Amino acid sequence: MSADPVAVPAACPECNRLRQTVRQPAPTPDAAPRPGAPSHPLTRLARHLANRHLDLVPGWVEGCARCDELSTTLREAADRGLLGAGAAQAGAEHRALHLLTGPAGTVR
Repeated sequence: MSADPVAVPAACPECNRLRQTVRQPAPTPDAAPRPGAPSHPLTRLARHLANRHLDLVPGWVEGCARCDELSTTLREAADRGLLGAGAAQAGAEHRALHLLTGPAGTVR
């Protein structure tokens, strides 16, 4: 699936609001939450996509170390009957980040 920002639903008001938040620079570099932090705008947009637009979230990306790690962990947990919603959510949120960032981790 393409990581084109067009994949973010234009008709969804929450997607539009979060997308604008992602594009706004932090007032100072020290005030910016680190990527991956729950309060980081990109993390919030990825969470929204995973929760409300899962059909747009790509599958695991070959060559992405984090995708490899998460998919292996989820598969092993499922095999043992230990798969929880939180683990599946983390995987979906990470995969959603592939829609929003380029190969170098830059915001699209």
